[in-house]
Amino acid sequence: MLLFLSILFISTIANAESQTSIAVGEYAGQQQYTNNFTLSKRLTILDADELEVNIVGKTEKCCDYVTIYANKKFKFSGIIKQRLVVPGPSIKVIFKSDGRTTDKGVLVTITTRLPANIFNEIKEQLIIATTKILKYGTNNIYLKINQNLQTLKKLHTTVKTTRKTGLIINSVIDELIVIGQTYKQIAIMSPDIMRVHQQQLDIIANLKQKTSYNIDKIQQKYQDYQVLLNDSQNELESLDNSVEKQKLTFSINGYNTIMQTLAEQRQIWNKFYNEQEIIASKLTDHSQKIKLFLHVLGINAQIYKQSANVALLRKNSVLKLDNLIDLPELKNIINELETSEVDILEWLGKTKQADL
Repeated sequence: MLLFLSILFISTIANAESQTSIAVGEYAGQQQYTNNFTLSKRLTILDADELEVNIVGKTEKCCDYVTIYANKKFKFSGIIKQRLVVPGPSIKVIFKSDGRTTDKGVLVTITTRLPANIFNEIKEQLIIATTKILKYGTNNIYLKINQNLQTLKKLHTTVKTTRKTGLIINSVIDELIVIGQTYKQIAIMSPDIMRVHQQQLDIIANLKQKTSYNIDKIQQKYQDYQVLLNDSQNELESLDNSVEKQKLTFSINGYNTIMQTLAEQRQIWNKFYNEQEIIASKLTDHSQKIKLFLHVLGINAQIYKQSANVALLRKNSVLKLDNLIDLPELKNIINELETSEVDILEWLGKTKQADL
């Protein structure tokens, strides 16, 4: 009898073992794992669409591995601190050590990837991509342009207040050459800046697809509960048993509540999708403005170079820098870019406050 109870107790512990984690070594309340040790387990959360997998631990780097099998294979060793997102309700985990050194062990846990987590992750990636388009390269560009414009204004004042321009002509020429070279260097950055912009716009397009996918999932769940609700309401009319009627009424109330929350989620996700479409359009326009801006700088680089050449040929002539200081095309584009940035930054502020 005692043996039977012992077996029953051990069996109960085994059956109570978590199906959402696997622990090896110190993480299992033991010492370091042993040599030539193998442990295999499938971790499952029923009805989960996606799983968050967390792996922590320390193993012999060269030879002891924990392997995760999901939509693809993941293999880790050494100091491990990893987080994965995988599709489906389950993963297979295999830990295997060789016959040499051992170490602390590993812990693998899975959790359901909640809609709020997905929403916040998409939002965070959207903010990062938007910020990169706004900031990549352009901060330094604006700084250099403002410095050059200030230099030109000083030159303009100096030329106007100096009777003998021959005394300052060489310094003026040097400054014009430097400004021209600066603008040329900035203009050369255009392909690299546009490449980064396109990468971020592609990321945003992918985020829109993820958002649309989650909207479709919510809609499908809503429709599934609508079917359950309709069937339950039809069944209720034909029931005579009061207990069964109460049970079914409770189910109907539950379905209505669930459908209401799904409708609210769908509304938030739809609004979020629309916001993504708006920002994608704004960022595309902003990127094109920067492309035009860099092109204008390239042309201006040539203007300054030729102005320096003219100054070299006319060392005794009065220099006219008015046209170089007041370049309407450049000023207009800078103003448009600044307005565009303010608009996008305001949108970013609102997006950061959005929540599911």
